Amino acid sequence: METTVIGVLRKACDLVGSGESLGILEAISSLRDQTSGRTRDLAYYAVLETAMVSRGDASLAMLSADDRTESTIELLEATIRRIMSALH
Repeated sequence: METTVIGVLRKACDLVGSGESLGILEAISSLRDQTSGRTRDLAYYAVLETAMVSRGDASLAMLSADDRTESTIELLEATIRRIMSALH
């Protein structure tokens, strides 16, 4: 069964939280054996959309590795909440 975008985002959040990945791009990219490129791309775009809605201008640099683990997890969780609310 194909992993969903929500599943990718949850796994990425776990990877960042555990320190296995430093940033969103690295975390999502590391799931290449578990999901398709299309699903990973949709997860990247979902995070960018959330960042643009909540913080103004967003860039790919914001999604790369940084030392702000808490804000990275917050952005991933906000993306999950946004998608889930759109489904209900």
